[in-house]
Amino acid sequence: MAAIFASGFCGMVAEYSVGTTVSYLLGNSIAAYTVSISVCMLGMGLGAGLSKSLTEGRELKLFLFVELMLSVAAAGSTIFITQAARLGQAWTATIFISLLLGLLIGLEIPLLARFNERRQVVLKENLARVFAADYIGSFAAGLLYATFLLPTFGTVTTPVISGAINLAIAVFMGAYFLRSRIPKPLMAMGLCATMAVGLLGIHGEDVAFEAESKLFKDPIVYAQQTPYQKILLTESQGRYRLYLNGGTQFASHDERRYHELLVHPAFWVNPDARKVLVLGGGDGLAIREILKYDQVTQVTLVDLDPAMTELCRTHPVISELNEGSLDDPRVHIIHDDAYTWLQGNDELWDVIIVDLPDPRRVELAKLYSTEFYWNMRNHLFPEGVAAIQSTSPIHAREAFTSIWATIDASGLSVLPYRINVPSFGDWGFNLAVREDHLSPEELQARLDQFEERTELHILNRDAMQAATRFEKGIFPESPDDLAVSRLIHPTVHEAYKQAWKTIP
Repeated sequence: MAAIFASGFCGMVAEYSVGTTVSYLLGNSIAAYTVSISVCMLGMGLGAGLSKSLTEGRELKLFLFVELMLSVAAAGSTIFITQAARLGQAWTATIFISLLLGLLIGLEIPLLARFNERRQVVLKENLARVFAADYIGSFAAGLLYATFLLPTFGTVTTPVISGAINLAIAVFMGAYFLRSRIPKPLMAMGLCATMAVGLLGIHGEDVAFEAESKLFKDPIVYAQQTPYQKILLTESQGRYRLYLNGGTQFASHDERRYHELLVHPAFWVNPDARKVLVLGGGDGLAIREILKYDQVTQVTLVDLDPAMTELCRTHPVISELNEGSLDDPRVHIIHDDAYTWLQGNDELWDVIIVDLPDPRRVELAKLYSTEFYWNMRNHLFPEGVAAIQSTSPIHAREAFTSIWATIDASGLSVLPYRINVPSFGDWGFNLAVREDHLSPEELQARLDQFEERTELHILNRDAMQAATRFEKGIFPESPDDLAVSRLIHPTVHEAYKQAWKTIP
C-alpha cells in the first residue's frame, strides 16, 4: 500500500513538472497542462490494457521493471523537453514523454493489484485499498507540488526527486518480497537506473540551464523559480532583459520609452494626483516615474509574486534602473491577485496604472474584462484617471482594439495611444476617465497642452501628440466589429492568441 501511495504521488509530480515546463517554454499554460495530462491519461489506459497480456505469476518482477523504467523517465522528463525545445520540438517531446510516463503508470496499479490477489487478498478489499492509496498519493502530489516542491526545487530537480522515489519503491519491494531471489538482469538494470538518476540529480540543473540558455539571445545571469513564474535575467554588453515565463518584461536600454508613456499622460490629465495605485509593475520602473511628482503622497503596488518585488528591490542592476523606488517610504507593496484584491478593496485613487501581463493565457484574460474595468472605474475619484498597457496595435490589432472596446463598454471615456519600443515593437496603451468627467476629445485637448518636464528622457509635446494618432486600418470602420471581452467570454485572449500566431 505504501508503494502504491508513493507511485501515485510520483506519477502526478512528474506530469505536473512536464506541464509546468511546457507552459514556461511555450507560454500557453492551458494547452500545456491539458495536452500533457490528457496524453498521460491515454498512456495510462494503454498501460492498463497491456497489463492483462503480461505473463501470469511474474507481477512483482514486472512491477520492479516498470518502477526502474519510470524512475529514469520521470527524472529526465523536463530535461528532455528543454533539450527538444532547442530544436523546435517541444510539443513532440511533451507528447512522447507524457505517453511514456502514462504507459508506465498505467501498468503499476494492475500489476500490484494482481500481486495482492495472488497473496489471497479479497478482491473487494484489494481494489478498495489499491485505488484509495493511489488517489490519496495523487492528491498529496498536487498539494505538495504547488506549495513546496516547485518553489523549492524547480522544474528540473522536482522530477528527479520523483524518479528517486520510484527507484526507492523498486529497491524496497525487491528487498522485502524477493530478498536474494532478485534476477541478475533486474539487479543490473537497477544499478543502471541508480546511476542515471544520480547523474541527473547532480548534473541535471546544469544541463537544463545550458539548454535553456540556448533559447535566449543573451546569456542568462540570474534564474529563479517561484510558485507563480520562472524569472530570468539576461545580459549582453551591459544590456539587461528580464523575462517572466519566457515573455519579455523589460529591456534596460529602452524601457523608459514604455514606462514614460505608461505613466506621465495620466498625470498630465490629473496633475494634482496624490494617491496612486499600480496593478502589476513589480519591477518598480513605473513607480520610478510616478515618484517624479512631488505631490504624490501614497503609492500602492499590487503584484502577485513576492519574489519579483524582492528581486527588483535588491538586485543591484534592477534597483539601479528603478532608482530604488520600491524602498521609497511612500510605496506600500501588497502581494495579491490584482482582480481579487480590487474586488475586496473600497479605497478611491487619483491615478491607477495598470501594468499587467498581456492576455497570452486565458487566466489572464479576466484582467482585460468589462468586469475588471468596471471595478477599476469604481475605484477612481470623480477626476481620477487610469492608464492601461494594452499590447501591440500592429502585431495584435484585434486584441488591442478589443481592450479599447472593453474599457469603453465599462463606462469609461477612453483614448488610445502608442509608441515604438524596439524590444516589443509598436506598443499600445489606453487612457481612461469617468464618462461624466471628460470626453475623449477633452482628454486629447489636455494631452495636447501639457507642459514638458526636464527629467523625461523620451516624452515631449510632439511625441505625445503623435502618440494619439493612428493610421487607417487599426480600428474597424464599424463599431459592431469590436469584440468586448467578458469573464464568461474572454474574446481578448482568443484575439491575442490568433494574432501572435502569425508573427514570424
